[in-house]
Amino acid sequence: MHGPGTDQGLQGFLEHLGRVDPPSAGEARGRARMFASARRVLARPLRRRLSLLAVSLMICSQASLALADAADSGRTYVPPPSPVATCQRQAAPCGPVQLRAALNRAAARAKLPAGAVLNAATQGMRELLGFGDPHNPLRWDPNTGLWGGYTSYGTSDAHPDWWQSAVATWALVRYLEATGSTDPAYQDVLDRTFELNVSLPGSRAPLNFANEYMDDTGWWALAWTEAARYELNVRGDGRLAARYLAVAEFDADYIARAPRSCGGIVWQLGYPADTISNAEFAGVSAELYSIRRARGPFHNGGKAAHWLGHARWALSWLRSHHLVNLRAGTVRNGLTRRCRPSAGPLTYTEGEVADALIQMGAALHNNWYFTQARTFLDYTISPTSGMSHDLVLQEYCESRRKMCHSLRQFDVSSFKGIFVQAAADYDLATGTHLYRPWLQAQAGAILSHAVSDGKRPTRCATPHRCQLGFYWSRNVSPASAPVPVSLASHTSALQALVAALAG
Repeated sequence: MHGPGTDQGLQGFLEHLGRVDPPSAGEARGRARMFASARRVLARPLRRRLSLLAVSLMICSQASLALADAADSGRTYVPPPSPVATCQRQAAPCGPVQLRAALNRAAARAKLPAGAVLNAATQGMRELLGFGDPHNPLRWDPNTGLWGGYTSYGTSDAHPDWWQSAVATWALVRYLEATGSTDPAYQDVLDRTFELNVSLPGSRAPLNFANEYMDDTGWWALAWTEAARYELNVRGDGRLAARYLAVAEFDADYIARAPRSCGGIVWQLGYPADTISNAEFAGVSAELYSIRRARGPFHNGGKAAHWLGHARWALSWLRSHHLVNLRAGTVRNGLTRRCRPSAGPLTYTEGEVADALIQMGAALHNNWYFTQARTFLDYTISPTSGMSHDLVLQEYCESRRKMCHSLRQFDVSSFKGIFVQAAADYDLATGTHLYRPWLQAQAGAILSHAVSDGKRPTRCATPHRCQLGFYWSRNVSPASAPVPVSLASHTSALQALVAALAG
């Protein structure tokens, strides 16, 4: 499917693509575990292989990416013009100036007192790690080094919070980087999470955090890549950095070698390829390229070339299979068993595609990738996407009567933080503050609407009174919310608070 070439075509495309109810539970049977609506359309194993046309499209797409790499490599970054976005609910088009003004107004409405975001991020992190109430359900378990415990789940040996534990680990490292903290209490959490689950003798965890879910493995690869950078650049611990980097590269290679479907990376072995797994793979490959390309203890030209090739391949595969529309900034969630794009949109697919492009832009010093990343970020932020309410991020289902109640929320509750983190990464990679007003607005909305003790709204005075919920854009009572406070919702909002500190 080709993306529309006009604003009117884009509107019609969105009506067709993103505004259909998710399939019923019956259509999703046979799944041991899924990524909410992104997984529901991928219900049967894929048997068809790529057609010659798809192969030729992918080759052409790879060539265009390589030309783009060569064209701008090494230039000083200049922020590209913003794509036209929508500033009004009535879908009246406006230009980049109006959009930025709207973002600034949203930040001003937040009226954050000095230190409020840092305090909330700190108390929220202490809640996540169990430094406050040791009995809270969100806490990290020092006996397993995970969140939620390690139990059998369906046909897999992973547990319901396995991938959320990866995201929580990632969020912890980002918090430490944003604050510059080297607190040994936080370091102990990071160390035990690694040691208890890296598959040392007696461990029940998958080997080096890799299992049959390629997307889960990708989150762990991203977390340990970030941890390697933190250990090397903040703590100066080359030994730990090397251990974390080795696991990240093991996981990325595991994903690269796994059986594919329609030529792409699958979310679970035996199922169709999806967007998030391939975007994660592109992003982590670009980051590994940066680490191996840079001068220092981990420099390795051969490995750098290896990872750059994987990153380029993954991005070109997404394009050639029409899962991303670079002109419109829209993302489809995955492929059907007949290799056709299906479903969308979700905030985390938009965010992870943008972040993969950002990591490539940073790795190659290439403006083209930053330009494309902004297309996805600005589209998602615009009200016409259905993923923004008064410039505060939401899942599309939040605008419906059930407010996402019918979805598998242990997955969907994690999504928004991944997108917000991508916006912060854009500012960090380009050295600009383009999205800072928007990031501040997200933090303000969370502090106004999403903080509770699990039962009633509160302020982040102590860890136990700083549990972070799913709904950022409006007041929803925690006691009666269709989607309750959970590890996933807490980590997602915490990612947004940390992004506001860093972006």
